[in-house]
Amino acid sequence: MLHDLALISPQLILLVAALFTLVADPFLPVDASRRFWGLFGAGMSGLAILACAALWKFGPYEMSTPAFSYHLAASGHALFFTALIAMCALVTHLSSPAYLTEQDSHYGEYYALLHFATFGMAVMVAAESLVTLFIGLEIMSMAIYVLVAFKRTSAASVEAGMKYFIMGSVASAFLLYGIAFLFGLSGGTSFIEIQRALLSPKPGQDLWLGLAVVLTGGAFLFKVAAVPMHMWTPDAYEGAPTPITGFMSSAVKAAAFGSFLKFLYAGISGPALASLHLPLGQVLGCFAVLTMTVGNILALTQRSIKRMLAYSAIAHAGYLLLGTVATIDDPTLGTPFLAPTGAVPFYLVGYALASLAGFAALASLGKDGEELTTEGQLAGLSKRHPIAALALTVSVLSLAGVPPTLGFFGKLQILRDVLAVDNGKYLPHVIILVLNSVVSAYYYLKVPVAMYMRPDSRVHREYVREPNLTWAMALPAFALLALGVMPGRAMGWASRSEQAIRAGSEAANTAHSYAVVKGGGSAKGVVATVAPEKPATAPVP
Repeated sequence: MLHDLALISPQLILLVAALFTLVADPFLPVDASRRFWGLFGAGMSGLAILACAALWKFGPYEMSTPAFSYHLAASGHALFFTALIAMCALVTHLSSPAYLTEQDSHYGEYYALLHFATFGMAVMVAAESLVTLFIGLEIMSMAIYVLVAFKRTSAASVEAGMKYFIMGSVASAFLLYGIAFLFGLSGGTSFIEIQRALLSPKPGQDLWLGLAVVLTGGAFLFKVAAVPMHMWTPDAYEGAPTPITGFMSSAVKAAAFGSFLKFLYAGISGPALASLHLPLGQVLGCFAVLTMTVGNILALTQRSIKRMLAYSAIAHAGYLLLGTVATIDDPTLGTPFLAPTGAVPFYLVGYALASLAGFAALASLGKDGEELTTEGQLAGLSKRHPIAALALTVSVLSLAGVPPTLGFFGKLQILRDVLAVDNGKYLPHVIILVLNSVVSAYYYLKVPVAMYMRPDSRVHREYVREPNLTWAMALPAFALLALGVMPGRAMGWASRSEQAIRAGSEAANTAHSYAVVKGGGSAKGVVATVAPEKPATAPVP
């Protein structure tokens, strides 16, 4: 039991931080609360990152009890995405106190909700069961709904939270219906049980498996803001507090794609899905093309930077969706089982850093309840607030895919990996991605042009100048440039994480059950085997 608790220490750290914040805040004076909770949240998020790093370096480890192994994992995939989500939370905690004070919305429950949202995301990406994934999703969603509407005196914020809540509830219902179909097919909700049931095609299975994939896939497409489930995104991004917009753009998207990859390639990948008369890769490719095109076209006409970045987030969801079709044969199981390449997690690192830097810079623009988020209000910003201007410039250049930022190498890796699938099967999709990237450069480059090349606005503007907020802008911007110069290390981490997308016990169980089925027997009644505490890992490319 203690061994398994140690393996979920990153999640436990985030949960303890949430509970402590919730209990202790009423006893702190207002001034002390403003100074303390941002630094405390950043410190606890950093501690969770260190716990992930330790488990990554000295692992991989396997859960020792079925109660844990059937519901949570400490696999490379789970640790990578948990660390990425905790990093997003760290920057959000640093950028929040000064912004909330200026917006007259500084309440201690904000930080508790932020911790709960981060904890829910960490559970999602570590889930080994659809029920566990759903619980993590709801913990995250309930906290995010409130955070989006946290500016209580703003009608736009409250409206955004309500829209997000209503549409998110529908998506959760779709996910539950899909889980019900998978439970009916497999008799269980853990990925091990689902894999065991789908090891061979069965008569009459196609219809129900297809419905399960469509319903659960639709729920995930909502969470990643893919077209046509994107309608909530612009209003939610624009109405939410600016640090929360950055958190949604980075951490929520990372959690959604992390759990989606786990569902696709450790949950339903295998012989039954391969025989299904549903070209899943082509369907995802079509959604990707539609999403990136709609997102970029709608972003062209936006004057609000927050709203433009919201439509940009939709476009990037399309790029990432195309990256999900890039697969290799599973290194632990072989054909017909598939595993994703490291392109999606690698791209998410660059996208998360760019979003955090950009929205932290926007959080510093405006005082006393005012927010400066239009192109005209950014005129001459390079002279009045050079750090914010530089951070925002690096952010949009990375989002546009301009070298040597990390965003360029993220797009390049997706192009390479997708082109390698079936000898260029997705070449038309790649061409559309490149054309969309060219289109996006127009609205991204308008931002630095306004800040550096337009004359200074005659209207006097005030800005938030606070050390923690400066760090929140500077650190992600510096990381984008540093990792852009040396992208190989980050790509190695991402590749290693997807090689270990299946927990060792899951891979061992699936391999044994598939051998039984291929040998003419039945997989029924096969007991899950637990891998050694430290199995060999595949070499990092």
